[in-house]
Amino acid sequence: MEPTLHLHEFFVEGSSPEVSHVLLNITEPSTPTEKSKGYFFAICEINNAETKYISKMQNIIDEIENNYYEIPDQPGQTAMEIVLDKVNQESLSIVKPDISLHCIVGAIRENDIIFSFYGYPQMVLFYKTKDGFYKKMDLVEQNKANEQSDKNQLFSQIIQGKIGPNDFFFAGTPHIIEYFNHDRLQKIITTRPPRQSSEHLQRVLSEIKNDLSFGGIIINLQEAAEFSAPIKSSPARKGGAGRSLKNLFSTERNTAHILSPSLLPRFQEKLDFAANQNESTSEMMADKADIRGSADISSSHLHARVAKNSPHGVRSKKGEAMNVEDFIKKTFAFIWKIIKYAVRGLALLLLFIGAILSALGKNFLLLFFIATNYQNRRHNILAEWARWWRNLTENARHLPLVTKILLSLSLILLLAFSAGIFYMGAKQKRVARAAAYTEAIQNIKTKGDAAESSLVYNDANTALANIKEAEQILNNLSCITALEKTNCKNLQDRLGGLLMKARKITLARPQLVADWNSLAPSAPINNVFLLNNKIYGFGQTSADILTYDPLVKESKLVTPGIFVKNFNAASVPKENDYAVLLYDDKNIVQFNPKDNAWKKVDIDYPNQNVTIANISVYNRRLYSLDTQNNQIYKHDAIKTGFSQGKEWAKINTADIKMGADLAIDGDVFVLGKNGVVYKFTNGAAQPFTIAGLDPELTSANEIWTYNDLNYIYILDATGKRIIILEKTGQLKKQVMAAEFFHPAGMIVDEQKGAAYVLDSNKLYQISL
Repeated sequence: MEPTLHLHEFFVEGSSPEVSHVLLNITEPSTPTEKSKGYFFAICEINNAETKYISKMQNIIDEIENNYYEIPDQPGQTAMEIVLDKVNQESLSIVKPDISLHCIVGAIRENDIIFSFYGYPQMVLFYKTKDGFYKKMDLVEQNKANEQSDKNQLFSQIIQGKIGPNDFFFAGTPHIIEYFNHDRLQKIITTRPPRQSSEHLQRVLSEIKNDLSFGGIIINLQEAAEFSAPIKSSPARKGGAGRSLKNLFSTERNTAHILSPSLLPRFQEKLDFAANQNESTSEMMADKADIRGSADISSSHLHARVAKNSPHGVRSKKGEAMNVEDFIKKTFAFIWKIIKYAVRGLALLLLFIGAILSALGKNFLLLFFIATNYQNRRHNILAEWARWWRNLTENARHLPLVTKILLSLSLILLLAFSAGIFYMGAKQKRVARAAAYTEAIQNIKTKGDAAESSLVYNDANTALANIKEAEQILNNLSCITALEKTNCKNLQDRLGGLLMKARKITLARPQLVADWNSLAPSAPINNVFLLNNKIYGFGQTSADILTYDPLVKESKLVTPGIFVKNFNAASVPKENDYAVLLYDDKNIVQFNPKDNAWKKVDIDYPNQNVTIANISVYNRRLYSLDTQNNQIYKHDAIKTGFSQGKEWAKINTADIKMGADLAIDGDVFVLGKNGVVYKFTNGAAQPFTIAGLDPELTSANEIWTYNDLNYIYILDATGKRIIILEKTGQLKKQVMAAEFFHPAGMIVDEQKGAAYVLDSNKLYQISL
């Protein structure tokens, strides 16, 4: 059994036809020849148009319908293409920039559909996939994306394809989308018969009751229950396989004129055509009886085809329109003879201006082709532009004097009008910007005052939140004038000062005490330690040790008696009688300052494979941080060095594989490379959180504390700062300096309130 065609329409008339008027036309053929061409349909919405314009559009639709059924298909060209070609040649007068027109005309025969459109009507195909689900295809957007046709033509492209069994084709006026999006339409249309769907849409849209009119059709090729064999597509007209609407193909009209418009050569032709053509189509359309075929067609706008010369084919409204037109022609015949030449000149001027405006839109698109040489169009476009300019100048020279005068006046008025619009727009922008600027400045001041009040009560968190909000507003504020720049600078300085207070930042002025670049020009120094009132520096790539004596303010290069490289860390006990240095990630060198003796000493670990990141001596015992095994070892001092370490940290209490340094004050503090600080008491991990720090610590180099120190000191190379914490984790202070670029090592003398910082092989002394 063959699938059954279902076509149902809906129509809702708005309260104001001048605002929104819908033309809906569905034609059922009567003769066998006409039936071979199927059902003709047209849907148009016209906004802000007079009755005369609406009548003219109806005449055009009637003409398309008549010619479609009367003109036979030609080899390589369908009747619809022939008809629309003719309409496009005569459609210049119907396309007006002040009138919104959205139109669809087409025909469906069996499962073949052919249509064209103008503007932005709604055309959606809901097709069923192999898995039984429906998908949607927006036919307007799909074809608008590649459209390069003349906007002065009504129907610049022909789209044709096939509707598959159980597919739904929806066409309607553009404002429907404001109340029914495509997903909702899909649910309504695909879950119920087309008749019920159209009735539902009409009922809902009728309840809106506004100025808008609505109209549309739903087409469905319903497959019979026993119909199971897939429908094979017939061969495409232009070679290749047949295509469905899911693989549409379109034919562009007047492709010879796509590159660039030919403006002036056609003015006289268009003027003569407009002067001699009747205001409306002279043919009267046949009256059509309400005929129902075998297909399920439901429409109050359905009419059957009758002979064009039938005496019953005259419509009363059309006849009235024709009588009015005859009266107008006779009334103004004499006037036309008098002002003929003036009208011709004015018409030429209007056509000239209209053509220029049309060309401007096209030429913006052509600039893209020239810049990108898309599809090798650059040469052709440039040649076409040269020809257009020659035609423009040639025709301008032959314009009548009155036209030249009118053209000059029009250009002057256009420039004056444009300048006025630009001035008013610019003034409105200035007023709006001034209001926005004033509001933003006030918000910044308000949040700054709130932050200042919070600092009085030591509420740093609230202060920081207000400061950051104020900074965000200030960063987005455009400061143009000199006064605005001054105000913004003052606000920025104020917020900067408040931010430093909230962050507890102190700007130090470091004193350069030693420049080791001359002693070690190629060896970076990245660690320092204090032993017997002297500062020692070392690096991973050199076996040399650099010293600085604060008493004599002298630097020296020391070469140990043993050859050792790859120094990683160092530690000095509280007794200040020796130093131990870690090298090769697990070995120890001991230095005795009394006799300047360097020697390798014993040390062993409970695990065979270890990676010791750092060491610390506390109460004559050495603690080592093993990042490979996530463990801290405690080594007792023996005559030859240090004993085999014992696992001190309780298993799985904390993840210290990212550990970079450790410090001990009775508790053990491990500093991670990610800025996290872990605290251990008797081997067990304890809660420890850095509080009040902004910006947060995301990386760190070194941690420093002892049992006789009041605070914990952290060196943050990325943030170029020294962070001072209470031993509870609460922020005490942040110390920063403009001289800090790559701080790598730190020594803290809390009693003197000072610290030594190593930066780029330079040693600085700063006040804490």
